[in-house]
Amino acid sequence: HQKPKDFMLISGDDLLTLPLMAIGATGVISVLANALPDTFYTMVDSALKGNYTAAQKALYSIEKLNAFMYAEGNPVGVKQVLTELGLMENHVRLPLLPCSETLRENIIKAMKTSKF
Repeated sequence: HQKPKDFMLISGDDLLTLPLMAIGATGVISVLANALPDTFYTMVDSALKGNYTAAQKALYSIEKLNAFMYAEGNPVGVKQVLTELGLMENHVRLPLLPCSETLRENIIKAMKTSKF
């Protein structure tokens, strides 16, 4: 890696985390990690240890779901995921609104077909 030793590169995009770690990133500021901490821990820890096969598997498990996280603004999507996981009631502050029924259905479908 050619980055200065005192410069820490972190990812701000869930799907770019693994590729960025492959070139020297050391962490992530994540949306989906709030709902799927075990998956993100596996991905980041595996990548930091050089086990890119395990990291890739974790990344692919969130790929379908990630597509819906920003469809109606952040944090609307992830709050719906947390609601579907039974971890909270879906409340957002104005001017945001809870996700649309279409987005909710897409999130549920993605959660059912994902393996995280």
